[in-house]
Amino acid sequence: MPLYDEEVSKELFLEEALESLAEKFGPFQIQQALSRFDWMPIQSSQDKTKQQEVTLNEAIAHYYSSDAFTGLAKSSQQVYKYEMNLFSDYCRQRLGGQPTIAQISAATFLNDYLAPVKKPNTRNKKSAFLRSFLGEVHAHFFQGSIEKLKRPLSIDIDRNREPRAFTKEQLDELLNLVRLGKEAHRNFTILWTFLGSGIRLNELCHLQVGDIIPSRQEILVRGKGKKGYKQPNKITKSSLDILSAYVKFRYGGVENEPAYQERYIFSSDKGISPLHDSTVQKMISALIDEAKTISEFDKKSYQLSTHSFRHSFALYLLESGVNIYTIKELMRHERLSSTEVYLKLFNNMLVHAIDKHPLAQIRATDFFHN
Repeated sequence: MPLYDEEVSKELFLEEALESLAEKFGPFQIQQALSRFDWMPIQSSQDKTKQQEVTLNEAIAHYYSSDAFTGLAKSSQQVYKYEMNLFSDYCRQRLGGQPTIAQISAATFLNDYLAPVKKPNTRNKKSAFLRSFLGEVHAHFFQGSIEKLKRPLSIDIDRNREPRAFTKEQLDELLNLVRLGKEAHRNFTILWTFLGSGIRLNELCHLQVGDIIPSRQEILVRGKGKKGYKQPNKITKSSLDILSAYVKFRYGGVENEPAYQERYIFSSDKGISPLHDSTVQKMISALIDEAKTISEFDKKSYQLSTHSFRHSFALYLLESGVNIYTIKELMRHERLSSTEVYLKLFNNMLVHAIDKHPLAQIRATDFFHN
């Protein structure tokens, strides 16, 4: 599944809400209201002069210490750092060793940077990063916004794209294959935890021993973008049993140590630090590549992936008759629209199933031929 869809969707949702308000009350009234709340500082000519002085290096140093960056999930931080390296290298090659914010914020410069990018998802990813970086820099150093840059940094999300979920046959094969590989006990537990809770990759990697609450049949996870804050997440009884058994097997000998509750469940250094997201991604990618029930098309990038376990969790809840509002809570979605995408996928599943009915193979023309 493409990166940043959830972050980007939130930004687009905000923009759509503002457009709706502007249509109802008028853009001038919205601007006045924001000014009354002191939420929209006016950029002075002195602020514009500062843009000529603040360097790219200063901007990068501030951004990495800002809430705009530290509030991101660890996986998003890593990719934003990668994008920052690409962008800063481009800036220095084009503009010299110490480019200023004024130079790199020019719409023509950003257009030139993004012009060679043809894949929509890659462009969305780069635009999302630049919006975050330049938005934070302009707000901090100049008390301004990047409203005029929204067009060159446009984001096009296919809202009709269906989430990709594993079939039950594919899940059976993956669960069998994982038991034959290295770290079989750990990896088998990871798959069952995904399937029984629907949590995200980074949330799984940061699970600690003290996050398991058997009495409430839930685990505590660090929600997306919620730095330091843990949210309760329900988990199936079978997955909870498997997860608890793995913790007892791995850490049963250190239960009386002071830091026992803080140990990371999935770790390569005895629970001191969490397993890296990429370790889990590579493991699951290898399973997908090996699986015979998964087509070559579904093995391509942005088809079936680690995030597909979360989609599978939601889809099979829907298939079992759980209502969409309950699924929204179990998925911890902020908006119902994020959950409703599974309704379309479920409908397609029903169409595919009914077409397997023996009578569906009979053509109407068979009754009327000469």
